[in-house]
Amino acid sequence: MALRLIQAGIGGMGRAWWHGAIKDHAGVELVAIVDIADAPLAECGDALGIPQNRRFHDLTEAVKAVDADAVLTVTPPPVHLKHAEIAFANGLHLLTEKPLGATLDEARQMVTLAKEANRQLVVSQNYRYNAPMATLRRLVADQPLGVLGHGHIDFYIPGDFRGTFRETMEFPLLVDMAIHHVDLIRAITGKNILKVTAQTFKPAWSWYQHHPGLKMLMELDDGVQFSYSGDWSARGRGTTWNGAWRLQCDSGSIEYTNDNKIQQTTSTFWSKDQTTTEFPHDAAPRNGQQAVLDGFIAAAATNTPAETSGADNLWSFGAVCAGVISAQQGRTVDVRELIGE
Repeated sequence: MALRLIQAGIGGMGRAWWHGAIKDHAGVELVAIVDIADAPLAECGDALGIPQNRRFHDLTEAVKAVDADAVLTVTPPPVHLKHAEIAFANGLHLLTEKPLGATLDEARQMVTLAKEANRQLVVSQNYRYNAPMATLRRLVADQPLGVLGHGHIDFYIPGDFRGTFRETMEFPLLVDMAIHHVDLIRAITGKNILKVTAQTFKPAWSWYQHHPGLKMLMELDDGVQFSYSGDWSARGRGTTWNGAWRLQCDSGSIEYTNDNKIQQTTSTFWSKDQTTTEFPHDAAPRNGQQAVLDGFIAAAATNTPAETSGADNLWSFGAVCAGVISAQQGRTVDVRELIGE
């Protein structure tokens, strides 16, 4: 039986969900759509044949009017807690876009509500399932060059979000985008982020109202160090949305480059006798959102946590929140103290 789903938030990223992940998915039946604006409701409703009486401006109205199993919320973070309250109060599972909540306190509340309702809360950390990131994850686990010692990510993209909530939000790169990269660090290394030291800034040319620039140092389990450098208003040569990665191991380096290649390099001292091998990306039969949706469907069917459950995601979101506090207060912040571990 297909999962009966209500999608809240139909425009923007919401369109990518209903058009790219839900439309042709045999495991999902989109039983209602919700948006505060009429235009995206009309576009989605007309494209998917959803009748007028299943198009709503409010999630509460939709939940009362249709029989559903779950809610997908593709809305700004301040809406997530409200939608969690509505979903769990009505016995529905919830899939939410990242970040999990507007604040860490709200994120923790969502996790608690899900546990009390015995429902599944899943976060769309879809970058985990991108083919190159899945390949890096496998390579780190296989250890072709030995144990990971430290790593680095560069992220430079001119994200033009003028006219959206990202233009005015605080710490747009750190909170809204770097959450993907922080979560990828955890997924690829298999280690949690324990401590964070961060500085944020606004370049003179930036069109954001707050800080799209970020320099961050993280300490992972076993003392592994990871650094991050980024600018969401960058000029010049950009990276991929996954960022550019260097993973330093005891016998060489594994790199994911700006041109979407994965390679490992070994060398003797002073980089002599260097040997570089390129790896093809592991097969990815479904895109990242479809993979997240598959995990959500399985979690709802078995009532067992998905890989990107809300409880697991507290470690990723907690690291981001630690970065915000560090940037604000100029100190290193322990993630464990924030999430209560």
